[in-house]
Amino acid sequence: MWAVRDTAIVEDKAKPVVLAVTQQFADLGTRVAEVEGHSNMRQLVFPYPLEGLPEKEIRELAREYFPRFLEVIGAER
Repeated sequence: MWAVRDTAIVEDKAKPVVLAVTQQFADLGTRVAEVEGHSNMRQLVFPYPLEGLPEKEIRELAREYFPRFLEVIGAER
């Protein structure tokens, strides 16, 4: 889970960051984050699978999840 390690590097620089994972990898992401010393790593969990979805469905998911991203990262709308 290189994404977890990359997210940890950004967190170590005190920058706002959110780990984006699919449901299939959410538990693994949490465990790796704990091992890396980042047990409170913020995650945004997407449905699985994403690959192969038509562009229209991907855009709908993006519209649906963007407000959640802002909430997870702590940004105000």
